[in-house]
Amino acid sequence: MTTEFYEQHLARVRTATTDKLGRKDLAKWIERNTYIGGKRFSFLNHEYQLKILQDDAQELVIRKSAQTGISEMSLRAAAGLVMIMPGSFRIGYTFPTATFAVDYAKTRFNPIVTTSPALRAAISSDDVDKAEIKTFGTGKEIYFKGAATGNAAISTTLDMLIHDELSFSDQDVIGDYTSRLIHSAYKWRISLSTPTFPGDPIDEAFTASRRMWNMCRCEHCSHVFVPDYYEHVRVPGWDKHLDEISKENLHLIRYQEAQFLCPKCIRPTSLQPEHREWVCENPSENHIARGYQVQPFDAPNVVTISDLIVASTKYANKAKFKQFSLGRPAADAESGLTEEDVERVGIQLGQTPFSTHVMGIDLGLTCHFMVGGVANDGTLVVVHAERVPLRDFRNRYTALANKYRITIKVSDIMPYTDLIMSLSEQDVNLYGGLYVAKGGMEVYDVRKREEDNDVALAGLRQVAINRNALFDRLMAEIRPADESAEPGIRIAKTGEWETIKAHLTDMKRAQAALRNGEFTTMWQKSNKGKDHYHHALGYLWVAAQMRGVAAGVLNAGILGVSKFKVTGPAKR
Repeated sequence: MTTEFYEQHLARVRTATTDKLGRKDLAKWIERNTYIGGKRFSFLNHEYQLKILQDDAQELVIRKSAQTGISEMSLRAAAGLVMIMPGSFRIGYTFPTATFAVDYAKTRFNPIVTTSPALRAAISSDDVDKAEIKTFGTGKEIYFKGAATGNAAISTTLDMLIHDELSFSDQDVIGDYTSRLIHSAYKWRISLSTPTFPGDPIDEAFTASRRMWNMCRCEHCSHVFVPDYYEHVRVPGWDKHLDEISKENLHLIRYQEAQFLCPKCIRPTSLQPEHREWVCENPSENHIARGYQVQPFDAPNVVTISDLIVASTKYANKAKFKQFSLGRPAADAESGLTEEDVERVGIQLGQTPFSTHVMGIDLGLTCHFMVGGVANDGTLVVVHAERVPLRDFRNRYTALANKYRITIKVSDIMPYTDLIMSLSEQDVNLYGGLYVAKGGMEVYDVRKREEDNDVALAGLRQVAINRNALFDRLMAEIRPADESAEPGIRIAKTGEWETIKAHLTDMKRAQAALRNGEFTTMWQKSNKGKDHYHHALGYLWVAAQMRGVAAGVLNAGILGVSKFKVTGPAKR
């Protein structure tokens, strides 16, 4: 008999007794049954994770910094829970993209399985190599899936969802996954992510939870406080702000002697586990979710103070350092449009100078229309914007098309697909816009099929729009990288101006190089959800690029407008 045979036999015996364990015993199961580097897994140097794993709240939210081991913890937690929970238990484990999900399943989860006798004994050899589904017995499954536009949520009822890098995932797809918990007796959910801008999905979820912070108790004066990089880190001989430390001057300062000081007694204090305690910031608030803020200080033997200082010099801007290295939300110019950006493209405009126009429409109970013309130099000028109740949509659609001699119209097709389909049968220049997720810089792809009565095929006019690339392009048009360049979009200051400005500044951009090397950009609306004119402007921009495909129009251009010029404060 081989050693492996005995190991798997003992593993099966242990597995038979796991019904005696519950969710609060998860850390114990992980230590007993998983391995790393040829040794049993240990929480040494990651002791802060024990509290999180012992928490049996229905929802957990983890707003985290990078390099603190949370993703490794959550993968082992998924394996442990599917083994511990009695009977059928299914977990949906999502990542921002399908590629990310496959890569992580193969490179990070498979080694956990293959090095664990308990997991090897429960899973078939065929299931180990499957990219999306891992089965550990009847009804015990983990699904690794992407959460981007175009990724369909699974149809199976789930008992638990784990959302890795929530802030970089499509929130509509996340909502689809959430619906899979409805029929479960558990309905457990864990969301974890590095934050991006204030109010992004993980920040919003953390704010709406009972927020836990790993407090530090000074070993000298017993003062209890939340560790903070900018408040408590001191570098000998450096009396400037820590953000002024750069690649150029790092070698001139004594960053390796940096210390963490107690704010009360101003003496160096320890960040080791024996001086730490998780404390709830808002115990009187009645939230379902419990949130954990994980900072680099929670793993001080993994990420040292000097490591943090060096890291602060390696990012393109300090906001990225705060987001990824400190685990705190922060905004910068790359996060989205500002009020100042939008004000710069606002113009006073009387009668439209264009002979023909294009139109973009965002559908909803209140529909948002934008009408614009394009100058020969390529400037897109929004000449009209209005909000219309859905019941008046058809009347206003026809009236605007006639008034402005509109050639190409692009409208989203959700949630009223039947409305756009019926209109497109009457209007050959109306295209339904559908958001898709794909890499690259290509913004849109037109699909056009002529009607064929012989084979009973209706005409089809649709444009697939790379959502994130579109909003990247809009930002580049409104705020060119070259500050001396003129914006590629101008917007007339009509009675809708303040609403337009609010909508264009509502959405923010989360972007990062994911842990598998994949780069992702995800535009997210705020919790206010007022971004409709931003979408309408996007559809308008696509319509402007499609002018040459209008039926019966060789060049849907303009007459007498060779270059759009503005004067006054709207010009850069």
